[in-house]
Amino acid sequence: MNLMVCIDFILGVIMQVFNTQTEQTSLITATWDHAVNSKAKLQSALTGEYKMIEADVITGHLVDEVEGEKTERIPIMGHPPSITSDLSLKEFLDVLKNSNKILKLDFKSTEAFQLALPVIENAFKDLPPNRLPWLNADILPGPGPGDSPGVDADTFLKESSKSFPDSILSLGWTTKRNDNDKYSEHYINEMVDVLFKSKYMHPVTYAVRASFAVNSISELQYLLETSPVGSTLTVWCSDPKDIINYPNLVQLINTVGANRVYLDLPDEMYKIFFEMYTSSSAASNNVGLQSIFLASLFVLKNVFL
Repeated sequence: MNLMVCIDFILGVIMQVFNTQTEQTSLITATWDHAVNSKAKLQSALTGEYKMIEADVITGHLVDEVEGEKTERIPIMGHPPSITSDLSLKEFLDVLKNSNKILKLDFKSTEAFQLALPVIENAFKDLPPNRLPWLNADILPGPGPGDSPGVDADTFLKESSKSFPDSILSLGWTTKRNDNDKYSEHYINEMVDVLFKSKYMHPVTYAVRASFAVNSISELQYLLETSPVGSTLTVWCSDPKDIINYPNLVQLINTVGANRVYLDLPDEMYKIFFEMYTSSSAASNNVGLQSIFLASLFVLKNVFL
Protein backbone atom coordinates (compact mmCIF):
# COMPACT_ATOMS: atom_id res chain seq x y z
CA MET A 1 0.00 0.00 0.00
CA ASN A 2 1.55 3.37 -0.99
CA LEU A 3 1.19 6.73 0.69
CA MET A 4 -1.51 8.09 -1.66
CA VAL A 5 -3.68 5.01 -1.16
CA CYS A 6 -3.37 5.41 2.60
CA ILE A 7 -4.30 9.09 2.45
CA ASP A 8 -7.33 8.38 0.22
CA PHE A 9 -8.49 5.68 2.63
CA ILE A 10 -8.17 7.92 5.69
CA LEU A 11 -9.92 10.87 4.02
CA GLY A 12 -12.68 8.55 2.84
CA VAL A 13 -13.36 7.34 6.37
CA ILE A 14 -13.39 10.90 7.74
CA MET A 15 -15.79 12.11 5.01
CA GLN A 16 -18.09 9.16 5.74
CA VAL A 17 -18.27 10.24 9.38
CA PHE A 18 -19.28 13.79 8.45
CA ASN A 19 -21.70 12.69 5.73
CA THR A 20 -23.41 10.32 8.17
CA GLN A 21 -23.72 13.13 10.72
CA THR A 22 -25.36 15.37 8.11
CA GLU A 23 -27.85 12.67 7.11
CA GLN A 24 -28.65 11.96 10.75
CA THR A 25 -29.74 15.58 11.36
CA SER A 26 -31.93 15.87 8.26
CA LEU A 27 -35.21 15.01 10.01
CA ILE A 28 -34.72 17.01 13.19
CA THR A 29 -33.98 20.14 11.16
CA ALA A 30 -37.28 20.00 9.24
CA THR A 31 -39.24 23.24 9.75
CA TRP A 32 -42.99 23.52 10.27
CA ASP A 33 -45.67 26.10 9.50
CA HIS A 34 -48.75 25.51 11.65
CA ALA A 35 -52.48 26.08 11.45
CA VAL A 36 -52.49 27.06 7.79
CA ASN A 37 -56.26 27.30 7.98
CA SER A 38 -57.05 30.52 6.10
CA LYS A 39 -56.36 32.07 2.71
CA ALA A 40 -54.01 34.61 4.27
CA LYS A 41 -52.01 31.92 6.06
CA LEU A 42 -51.93 29.84 2.90
CA GLN A 43 -50.44 32.64 0.82
CA SER A 44 -47.84 33.25 3.51
CA ALA A 45 -46.97 29.55 3.68
CA LEU A 46 -46.44 29.33 -0.08
CA THR A 47 -43.61 31.85 0.02
CA GLY A 48 -42.31 31.01 3.49
CA GLU A 49 -39.15 29.12 4.36
CA TYR A 50 -40.94 26.28 6.11
CA LYS A 51 -40.57 22.83 4.57
CA MET A 52 -43.61 21.26 6.27
CA ILE A 53 -47.12 22.73 6.24
CA GLU A 54 -49.60 21.55 8.86
CA ALA A 55 -53.29 22.38 8.60
CA ASP A 56 -56.42 21.27 10.45
CA VAL A 57 -59.47 19.75 8.79
CA ILE A 58 -62.94 20.13 10.28
CA THR A 59 -66.45 20.11 8.86
CA GLY A 60 -68.50 23.26 8.46
CA HIS A 61 -69.30 26.08 6.05
CA LEU A 62 -67.44 28.77 4.16
CA VAL A 63 -67.83 32.25 5.63
CA ASP A 64 -69.08 33.78 2.37
CA GLU A 65 -72.14 31.53 2.29
CA VAL A 66 -75.36 33.40 2.90
CA GLU A 67 -76.99 32.24 6.12
CA GLY A 68 -80.17 31.12 4.46
CA GLU A 69 -78.35 29.39 1.60
CA LYS A 70 -75.94 27.19 3.54
CA THR A 71 -75.40 23.81 2.00
CA GLU A 72 -74.42 20.60 3.73
CA ARG A 73 -71.29 20.65 5.84
CA ILE A 74 -68.08 20.19 3.87
CA PRO A 75 -64.44 19.65 4.86
CA ILE A 76 -62.90 23.06 5.57
CA MET A 77 -59.68 24.28 7.11
CA GLY A 78 -60.06 25.24 10.75
CA HIS A 79 -59.65 24.23 14.36
CA PRO A 80 -62.42 23.39 16.82
CA PRO A 81 -64.59 25.00 18.04
CA SER A 82 -64.72 26.89 14.72
CA ILE A 83 -67.31 25.71 12.20
CA THR A 84 -66.62 28.30 9.48
CA SER A 85 -63.58 29.19 7.36
CA ASP A 86 -62.69 31.17 4.26
CA LEU A 87 -60.77 28.15 2.94
CA SER A 88 -62.16 24.77 1.95
CA LEU A 89 -60.04 21.61 1.87
CA LYS A 90 -60.51 21.47 -1.92
CA GLU A 91 -59.18 25.01 -2.37
CA PHE A 92 -56.29 24.28 0.00
CA LEU A 93 -55.21 21.16 -1.91
CA ASP A 94 -55.68 22.75 -5.34
CA VAL A 95 -53.13 25.41 -4.37
CA LEU A 96 -50.60 23.20 -2.59
CA LYS A 97 -50.69 19.85 -4.39
CA ASN A 98 -48.03 20.92 -6.91
CA SER A 99 -45.79 22.76 -4.46
CA ASN A 100 -42.56 21.35 -3.05
CA LYS A 101 -43.92 21.58 0.49
CA ILE A 102 -44.74 18.49 2.54
CA LEU A 103 -48.39 18.65 3.64
CA LYS A 104 -49.78 17.32 6.90
CA LEU A 105 -53.55 17.23 7.33
CA ASP A 106 -54.74 16.99 10.93
CA PHE A 107 -58.25 15.57 11.11
CA LYS A 108 -60.31 16.64 14.11
CA SER A 109 -63.21 14.21 13.73
CA THR A 110 -64.16 10.99 12.01
CA GLU A 111 -66.73 12.94 9.98
CA ALA A 112 -64.07 15.37 8.73
CA PHE A 113 -61.82 12.49 7.75
CA GLN A 114 -64.51 10.59 5.86
CA LEU A 115 -65.76 13.66 4.00
CA ALA A 116 -62.16 14.56 3.11
CA LEU A 117 -61.32 11.21 1.50
CA PRO A 118 -62.90 11.83 -1.94
CA VAL A 119 -61.54 15.39 -1.98
CA ILE A 120 -57.98 14.19 -1.37
CA GLU A 121 -58.36 11.33 -3.84
CA ASN A 122 -59.57 13.65 -6.58
CA ALA A 123 -56.86 16.25 -5.92
CA PHE A 124 -53.97 13.78 -6.14
CA LYS A 125 -55.27 11.22 -8.65
CA ASP A 126 -52.88 12.31 -11.41
CA LEU A 127 -49.85 12.97 -9.20
CA PRO A 128 -47.11 10.58 -8.03
CA PRO A 129 -47.64 8.83 -4.67
CA ASN A 130 -44.84 10.79 -2.98
CA ARG A 131 -46.92 13.97 -3.32
CA LEU A 132 -49.69 12.62 -1.09
CA PRO A 133 -50.11 14.49 2.20
CA TRP A 134 -49.43 13.08 5.63
CA LEU A 135 -52.68 12.09 7.36
CA ASN A 136 -52.72 12.88 11.07
CA ALA A 137 -55.20 12.02 13.81
CA ASP A 138 -55.25 11.42 17.54
CA ILE A 139 -56.75 7.95 17.65
CA LEU A 140 -56.22 6.96 21.32
CA PRO A 141 -56.44 8.68 24.71
CA GLY A 142 -52.99 9.40 26.12
CA PRO A 143 -51.09 11.01 28.99
CA GLY A 144 -52.56 13.81 31.03
CA PRO A 145 -54.90 11.96 30.84
CA GLY A 146 -56.23 13.00 27.45
CA ASP A 147 -59.85 13.16 26.36
CA SER A 148 -61.57 10.59 24.19
CA PRO A 149 -60.26 10.96 20.63
CA GLY A 150 -62.45 12.55 18.00
CA VAL A 151 -61.29 10.14 15.28
CA ASP A 152 -62.14 6.44 15.39
CA ALA A 153 -58.93 4.42 15.19
CA ASP A 154 -60.30 1.51 13.16
CA THR A 155 -61.98 3.78 10.61
CA PHE A 156 -58.89 5.95 10.21
CA LEU A 157 -56.51 3.02 9.72
CA LYS A 158 -58.83 0.98 7.49
CA GLU A 159 -59.84 3.82 5.17
CA SER A 160 -56.31 5.27 4.96
CA SER A 161 -54.86 1.89 4.07
CA LYS A 162 -57.51 1.34 1.43
CA SER A 163 -57.52 4.77 -0.21
CA PHE A 164 -53.99 6.07 0.41
CA PRO A 165 -51.56 3.22 1.08
CA ASP A 166 -48.65 5.48 0.10
CA SER A 167 -49.50 8.28 2.52
CA ILE A 168 -47.59 8.57 5.76
CA LEU A 169 -49.95 8.19 8.70
CA SER A 170 -49.21 10.36 11.72
CA LEU A 171 -50.79 8.66 14.71
CA GLY A 172 -51.15 10.33 18.06
CA TRP A 173 -52.75 10.24 21.48
CA THR A 174 -54.95 12.94 22.96
CA THR A 175 -53.11 14.64 25.84
CA LYS A 176 -53.48 17.21 28.60
CA ARG A 177 -50.71 19.20 30.24
CA ASN A 178 -49.20 17.25 33.13
CA ASP A 179 -45.47 17.71 33.65
CA ASN A 180 -45.02 14.41 35.48
CA ASP A 181 -46.76 12.02 33.08
CA LYS A 182 -45.29 9.85 30.33
CA TYR A 183 -46.15 7.45 27.52
CA SER A 184 -46.40 4.47 29.80
CA GLU A 185 -46.37 0.84 28.74
CA HIS A 186 -50.17 0.94 28.76
CA TYR A 187 -50.36 3.69 26.12
CA ILE A 188 -47.65 2.09 24.00
CA ASN A 189 -49.31 -1.32 24.05
CA GLU A 190 -52.66 0.17 23.07
CA MET A 191 -51.07 1.71 19.97
CA VAL A 192 -49.25 -1.52 19.10
CA ASP A 193 -52.49 -3.48 19.53
CA VAL A 194 -54.60 -1.19 17.35
CA LEU A 195 -52.07 -1.40 14.52
CA PHE A 196 -51.82 -5.17 14.88
CA LYS A 197 -55.59 -5.66 14.87
CA SER A 198 -55.99 -3.49 11.77
CA LYS A 199 -53.11 -5.37 10.08
CA TYR A 200 -51.56 -2.02 9.16
CA MET A 201 -48.03 -2.78 7.89
CA HIS A 202 -46.88 0.54 6.40
CA PRO A 203 -44.41 2.92 8.09
CA VAL A 204 -46.03 5.51 10.37
CA THR A 205 -44.85 8.47 12.40
CA TYR A 206 -46.00 8.66 16.03
CA ALA A 207 -46.91 12.15 17.16
CA VAL A 208 -45.71 12.44 20.78
CA ARG A 209 -45.87 15.44 23.08
CA ALA A 210 -42.35 16.55 23.97
CA SER A 211 -42.94 16.99 27.70
CA PHE A 212 -44.09 13.35 27.94
CA ALA A 213 -41.72 11.89 25.37
CA VAL A 214 -38.63 12.93 27.34
CA ASN A 215 -39.88 10.78 30.23
CA SER A 216 -40.54 7.79 27.96
CA ILE A 217 -37.27 6.95 26.20
CA SER A 218 -37.32 3.18 26.69
CA GLU A 219 -41.05 2.97 25.92
CA LEU A 220 -40.73 4.90 22.65
CA GLN A 221 -37.67 2.90 21.66
CA TYR A 222 -39.73 -0.26 22.15
CA LEU A 223 -42.59 1.24 20.11
CA LEU A 224 -40.31 1.89 17.13
CA GLU A 225 -38.71 -1.55 17.42
CA THR A 226 -42.14 -3.20 17.18
CA SER A 227 -43.40 -0.94 14.36
CA PRO A 228 -43.19 -1.35 10.57
CA VAL A 229 -39.72 -0.66 9.19
CA GLY A 230 -39.20 3.02 8.46
CA SER A 231 -41.46 4.30 11.25
CA THR A 232 -40.50 7.51 13.04
CA LEU A 233 -41.42 9.84 15.89
CA THR A 234 -42.71 13.39 15.54
CA VAL A 235 -41.95 15.14 18.83
CA TRP A 236 -44.23 18.16 19.16
CA CYS A 237 -45.05 20.96 21.54
CA SER A 238 -47.81 23.55 21.10
CA ASP A 239 -47.95 24.89 24.67
CA PRO A 240 -45.07 27.20 25.67
CA LYS A 241 -45.87 26.40 29.32
CA ASP A 242 -44.86 22.77 28.85
CA ILE A 243 -41.74 21.85 30.77
CA ILE A 244 -39.24 19.99 28.58
CA ASN A 245 -36.19 18.22 29.94
CA TYR A 246 -33.76 19.13 27.16
CA PRO A 247 -30.93 16.75 28.18
CA ASN A 248 -33.52 13.94 28.08
CA LEU A 249 -34.68 15.11 24.65
CA VAL A 250 -31.11 14.93 23.38
CA GLN A 251 -30.84 11.46 24.92
CA LEU A 252 -34.08 10.35 23.25
CA ILE A 253 -32.84 11.41 19.82
CA ASN A 254 -29.42 9.86 20.37
CA THR A 255 -31.10 6.63 21.51
CA VAL A 256 -33.54 6.11 18.64
CA GLY A 257 -31.49 8.00 16.02
CA ALA A 258 -31.81 11.51 14.61
CA ASN A 259 -32.87 9.95 11.30
CA ARG A 260 -36.00 8.64 13.04
CA VAL A 261 -37.22 11.81 14.77
CA TYR A 262 -38.99 14.88 13.43
CA LEU A 263 -39.00 17.85 15.79
CA ASP A 264 -41.97 20.20 15.82
CA LEU A 265 -41.19 22.71 18.57
CA PRO A 266 -41.72 26.46 19.03
CA ASP A 267 -38.71 28.44 17.78
CA GLU A 268 -37.31 29.30 21.21
CA MET A 269 -37.59 25.72 22.44
CA TYR A 270 -36.00 24.42 19.27
CA LYS A 271 -33.11 26.87 19.63
CA ILE A 272 -32.40 25.70 23.19
CA PHE A 273 -32.56 22.06 22.13
CA PHE A 274 -30.40 22.43 19.02
CA GLU A 275 -27.62 24.27 20.84
CA MET A 276 -27.50 21.48 23.40
CA TYR A 277 -27.73 18.77 20.73
CA THR A 278 -24.96 20.19 18.56
CA SER A 279 -22.71 20.64 21.59
CA SER A 280 -23.31 17.01 22.51
CA SER A 281 -22.71 15.86 18.92
CA ALA A 282 -19.51 17.90 18.66
CA ALA A 283 -18.14 16.22 21.78
CA SER A 284 -18.99 12.79 20.37
CA ASN A 285 -17.41 13.66 17.03
CA ASN A 286 -14.20 14.75 18.74
CA VAL A 287 -13.93 11.34 20.35
CA GLY A 288 -14.66 9.69 17.00
CA LEU A 289 -12.05 11.76 15.17
CA GLN A 290 -9.46 10.94 17.81
CA SER A 291 -10.14 7.25 17.21
CA ILE A 292 -9.83 7.72 13.45
CA PHE A 293 -6.56 9.62 13.89
CA LEU A 294 -5.06 6.89 16.06
CA ALA A 295 -6.24 4.21 13.63
CA SER A 296 -4.70 6.17 10.76
CA LEU A 297 -1.37 6.38 12.55
CA PHE A 298 -1.50 2.64 13.07
CA VAL A 299 -2.08 2.08 9.35
CA LEU A 300 0.80 4.36 8.41
CA LYS A 301 3.07 2.68 10.93
CA ASN A 302 2.37 -0.74 9.38
CA VAL A 303 3.00 0.56 5.88
CA PHE A 304 6.15 2.55 6.39
CA LEU A 305 7.89 0.95 9.38
